[in-house]
Amino acid sequence: MGDGRMTTFRSLLRPIQVGPLQMANRLVRTPMHSNLAGVNGEVSQQLLDMYEHSARQGVGLIIIEATEVDGRHWAHNALRIDDEKFEPGLRRLVEIIHDNDVPAVIQLRHYGMWGNDPVSPSGVACYGFGRKNYIQPRAMSLAEAEEARDLFIAAAIRAQKVGFDGVLLHGITSFLLQQFVSPHTNKRADRYGGSFENRCTMPLEIVRGIRRACGNGFALGYALLADELLPDGITLSESKAFAQLLEREGVDWIDLRIGSYETILSDPRGGAVYRQGTGMLYLSEEFKRILTIPVFDVSRGEHNPIKWEEAIAAGQCDVVQIGRPLLADPELPRKLAQGNLENVRLCIRCGYCNERLSGRGWQVGCAINPDWGRERDFRLKNTQDPKRILVVGGGPAGMEVARVSALRGHHVTLVEKNTRLGGNLRVASYSPCKEIFQSHFGDWLERQCQKQNVRIELGKEVTPQAIREYAPDVVIIATGAVPDIPSIPGVDKEHVVIAEDVIGGKTSFGKRVIVAGGGHVGVETADYITDKGLADKVTIIERLPLIGSDMYAATRRYLVDVVLHQAGVAMVTDMHIDEIVDGGVVATDKEWNRHMFEADTVVLAIGYTPRMQLYEAIKGKVPELYRIGDCINARKIADAVREAAYLGRKI
Repeated sequence: MGDGRMTTFRSLLRPIQVGPLQMANRLVRTPMHSNLAGVNGEVSQQLLDMYEHSARQGVGLIIIEATEVDGRHWAHNALRIDDEKFEPGLRRLVEIIHDNDVPAVIQLRHYGMWGNDPVSPSGVACYGFGRKNYIQPRAMSLAEAEEARDLFIAAAIRAQKVGFDGVLLHGITSFLLQQFVSPHTNKRADRYGGSFENRCTMPLEIVRGIRRACGNGFALGYALLADELLPDGITLSESKAFAQLLEREGVDWIDLRIGSYETILSDPRGGAVYRQGTGMLYLSEEFKRILTIPVFDVSRGEHNPIKWEEAIAAGQCDVVQIGRPLLADPELPRKLAQGNLENVRLCIRCGYCNERLSGRGWQVGCAINPDWGRERDFRLKNTQDPKRILVVGGGPAGMEVARVSALRGHHVTLVEKNTRLGGNLRVASYSPCKEIFQSHFGDWLERQCQKQNVRIELGKEVTPQAIREYAPDVVIIATGAVPDIPSIPGVDKEHVVIAEDVIGGKTSFGKRVIVAGGGHVGVETADYITDKGLADKVTIIERLPLIGSDMYAATRRYLVDVVLHQAGVAMVTDMHIDEIVDGGVVATDKEWNRHMFEADTVVLAIGYTPRMQLYEAIKGKVPELYRIGDCINARKIADAVREAAYLGRKI
């Protein structure tokens, strides 16, 4: 990605007609939920800023995130379109997008079983997102089902009234329309249930109603689930037949997805870290063969724009929808039009956005792009007082603060004691499927620092005396953290190694391995060992009651509950290691019972300790002194980058 070669995206940037929509290119901003709406579902200034910035970057179509057609079944901080009081804000949103010559479509959703009054076609109990909770909805009456149908139609009429170019019906991810189509959740005996044709009746009636009310000049798409990944759920053959029915009724495009919130962990192909991002091409081709309307693919973890270009050129799909790639770099479409990939900050699939939104209910954010959602507050301003800034440490925090400071006009020197930049970001990239942490982000940061003429000095240890020689106006300490070595008897034995050396390929070990520590570091270390086939038996011992408690929830559920479980990793919790002996470790459980665990090698994966020595040594001895990232406290990439981005704007 960073070789500097020019790439021409002729197919991806070619215009396309989708029903009445004239799109300038094949890149669509997917309706990714943001939680940026107001607390009552109204359009907020923060939401306007975000969509305005996105519209200015050259995307071919913006699909506004899921918007509720029924406020009684409403998600907090989701947009609403079920009352005329929301029209002024929605009108302003349309105007901002249209002012940038981009068509705007809004996605219509009924929250169904996820709302305050959980409802579904038949009251079938379902697991929630990633099987983290269990929901028992009540069954809708026939009158309620007909009312829901009419609310979708009324919402489309309101969308047309305020100026949207079309609507996309939300028929995926366990929401109401999907549950009507699915034999797993639809057990009704009236005209909306039973046979395949009856299960399709609800969305087909909505499509007919919108077409009658809004006409053919109003764009209408359908987000369709290709495979529910359940034994009794929607299958590919049924979804293809359903797509043909939708085309017959006048739908202008199909937006394909796979899996639901109930089965999100079932498919190893996906957009999250530890999985191989594939896009939906293996399914979109199936639909291209039977439909004449455009098929929208979703990037789904395949974040290489060259692959998107190849897919469009080969006719595998008509349009590529991108969500998280635009979180990482909203300017991606414009940069692709310029033809130089090295300036694109590519998503690292870390799961931070998903954790903020689905795991905590916060506003969505991006670990490597702290500007997102803060477009107004984080707008870069040139400094009126250029300073000599010395940044010590070349990890993600050090490089980001150097980049931002240099962009503002400061004179920046970045010193790193190792011979390569990256810090613990490079260490993290050794884990399976995480090489993109360095290649997509670490290398990008380095290139951007070079472009901004940051002076980079490698292989140099910074001392208090050296700092005096630099004579800086500002010193920023970003020295990161080092592996924590616990005070356990036997920790210095020859068969004890640290996790960082294991995943870095710097050590050998026996066939029976104990990983001491079941947090993020320990989990990834066990995954590395099993993925490489380096041991016959791997056991994680953790003192807390949950393995991976410091990981993002959805990521933990996949890596721990699926990957490590299938690999046969033994996971022991509520166990404190008292001593490391020649044959393994001795540990005590919460009932004070002692246990012996046999092992040839013990891997220390307790965590990291901040490296603060230099900061403490020069405190009070330089004009301005700051510290950021893991040298404050060992945390996530998002914390380091956010602190660095803020400090770079503050100085």
